Amino acid sequence: PIIGSGVVMQVDKALALLQRVLDVEYRFIAWYPRLERLMPDSDTAQKVKLLGQASVRHADTTMRAMASLHGGGTIPTLDPLLDPVDLKVFFRTQLDYEKLAKWLYNQAAGLVPQEMVADFRTIAQEEEWHITLTEAIIQRLEQVPG
Repeated sequence: PIIGSGVVMQVDKALALLQRVLDVEYRFIAWYPRLERLMPDSDTAQKVKLLGQASVRHADTTMRAMASLHGGGTIPTLDPLLDPVDLKVFFRTQLDYEKLAKWLYNQAAGLVPQEMVADFRTIAQEEEWHITLTEAIIQRLEQVPG
């Protein structure tokens, strides 16, 4: 019974952490195509597209992990995208979420089923690249007048 309750607590902890990961990944997931169109050049637009595609993949991996733990993730509501959107503010916020996502994925790697540990470690490494991409987007946006 004690071992059983510890396993349940570990699964509950994993599911709660994975839900937080999903909340972070899903926050702006539907807005990436619009954001991509708002970029000042094709190189920056491509960076935004890559971030959006990665968010979809990462959310899918997270949902699969939750299902393997016999938990269903709750699809989070999207954060609103203001019109007009202040792109510099948006991507500064996104940078904070990329850093949080990296930390969460590293934590999740210690809680997910063994067969998914490598996936979550890889995603955590990808988040480091996303931090770099987001910083490059911010830098480019700061060069645009207005």
